[in-house]
Amino acid sequence: MNKLYRHSLLALLILALFAVYGCSSGNNGGGSNGNAASDTSSPGASASAEPVSADLASELHFPLAQQVPTLDPHLALNTNVYVTMNIFEGLFAFDENFKPVPMLAESYDLSADGKTYTFHLRHGVKFHNGKEMKAEDVVASLNRWKSLTGRAQASLGDSEFAIKDDYTVELALKEPRNDILAQLSHVLNNAAIMPKEVVEAAGPDGVKEYIGTGPFKFVEWKQDQYVHLSKFDDYQSVDAPPSGFSGKKEAFLQDVVFDIVPDSATRFASFLSGTYDYVDVSLDNLPQVQGLSDVTLNKNLGSDINLVFNKKSPLFSDIKYRQAVAAVLDADEILLGTVSSPELYRLNPSYMYPENTTWYSEAGKENYNQKNPDKAKQLLQEAGYDGREVTLLTTKELGGSFYNATIVVQKELESIGVKTKLDINDFATLLKKRADPNAWDIYVGLFTMPSTPSQLLYLNPTYGFADDAKLAELNKALTAASSDEEIKKANDALQQYEWEYLAAVKIGDTYSQTATRHKLTGLKTLAGYPNLANVKLSK
Repeated sequence: MNKLYRHSLLALLILALFAVYGCSSGNNGGGSNGNAASDTSSPGASASAEPVSADLASELHFPLAQQVPTLDPHLALNTNVYVTMNIFEGLFAFDENFKPVPMLAESYDLSADGKTYTFHLRHGVKFHNGKEMKAEDVVASLNRWKSLTGRAQASLGDSEFAIKDDYTVELALKEPRNDILAQLSHVLNNAAIMPKEVVEAAGPDGVKEYIGTGPFKFVEWKQDQYVHLSKFDDYQSVDAPPSGFSGKKEAFLQDVVFDIVPDSATRFASFLSGTYDYVDVSLDNLPQVQGLSDVTLNKNLGSDINLVFNKKSPLFSDIKYRQAVAAVLDADEILLGTVSSPELYRLNPSYMYPENTTWYSEAGKENYNQKNPDKAKQLLQEAGYDGREVTLLTTKELGGSFYNATIVVQKELESIGVKTKLDINDFATLLKKRADPNAWDIYVGLFTMPSTPSQLLYLNPTYGFADDAKLAELNKALTAASSDEEIKKANDALQQYEWEYLAAVKIGDTYSQTATRHKLTGLKTLAGYPNLANVKLSK
């Protein structure tokens, strides 16, 4: 009989103290695909139950830089995560170091062969409609999530979640995977648990009701204007220190209003006037807040930038063309063109951040940031380049970061004789075109920091069409690794091959700047997204 290893909540919380992903960041107001973990709270912010002081405000207005396309957490993209992470919860949540910690799960068992996960659910957890969460809700939610989420599909394959009893759920995999808890904790397309009947009533455009288990419940969504949430009085918190989106939560705010304010000048002017107590800060606006005695400025480790090739395009299905582009790229020039200051980027040859000591690797770094136009021209000549036009897919939305990076790449490609054209779209259209192998050649984007290499979208066949047998084999070996030594060896092998195969080219890591008024305390962000539980706002 296989021995089962019981992983309790306490054990995971102890492990969380040994941070392998200790990067600090904040939110950029919704302008990018996401930022790194951050804590903008006062030390010792507590979620313990206590009466709300008369000195505290009951309502917080929080500015969003993008429209909200949906509040379905399984369809989460960018801005709606700012909202949905405060309504919905999953079995696990990332702490501030991107370690998975039980949330709606009390604990889990993993079979000795690493193939079967058994999740034990917390008792007495209430949905916003008053129903107690049970295994039927978890199974309905997670099987829908898996069917809609590329990351989950890549990890789970055909495996599905199954009910063992009212408070026990099982996942039986065909192969061992070391990334399941990370997938269940991810902030984008998050594995949110909803009532079974809500999941079953969902249509093609998503769920029709927004009912979760989080500290805030949905009240109203007025398109293009705001989303209104209110405190959930029957919220059942875990008893653990708050960290990232994990741990103890208590809503000290009665109401939260996410105002949709796409214009950055309007957001910043509203911050200066006192409407908002948290805002993204551009370099141009920086001098206006540097001298304010009641404001804290935060430099936040943000998204990484990658150039992704369409491996099915007529040109970039040929490795020599991918090598030519990698040879000419000047990472400093691209990063500076994106964030406008050398203080707001860093060079990094790894697809992981250095702070993530488990998964960081410098294998293949000799192919990073080559700045070698002569080599690039030679490779183009060897490939037989005939002047065919290269389509660069981009958007001016998301704060302009995607567009700014893309036009620098365009200039560098044209400097070696490559003909290019920009295909500029709204972000929703860009997403549709990116899934079409006939619509583009190169895409430069900012990516929410993954916690494991298996979450790198550009290493799977559905994103940029990296349909390569060796890449798949190396990915499989990495997710099956168990010991630290096995993980390091497999991780180095995967990154070395990625720098040879070139599914994408890593450009570097970026920072953003935010401002927080001192009267706003307890705010924690994860990947740039705000955890508004435990937040207090003084009058």
